[in-house]
Amino acid sequence: MSLPWTLFEAPLTVFGLGIVLTCVAIAVLWEYRRLFASDPRALMNVEVLMQVVTQCGGPGYLAAFLLAAALLSFGSALVMAVINVLSYVNAPVL
Repeated sequence: MSLPWTLFEAPLTVFGLGIVLTCVAIAVLWEYRRLFASDPRALMNVEVLMQVVTQCGGPGYLAAFLLAAALLSFGSALVMAVINVLSYVNAPVL
């Protein structure tokens, strides 16, 4: 039995979004680490400026938010895929 592509179109799209969010979070953390290693004092000034302007914290908070969004995307993609496959084979979903 071959499953049609439409069953996995939405879950794979959301999974791809999770991968993109994870990559962006890792890039932010990598850049943050590189800047901190080169000049910790200058980075502290940028972090304080970001906290004042954005009121949401520095780059570490942004990376943590992106990782949480990526985990949510991975989980929802898994749930969507399971529900789609179960509904395709006429199994009771819930």
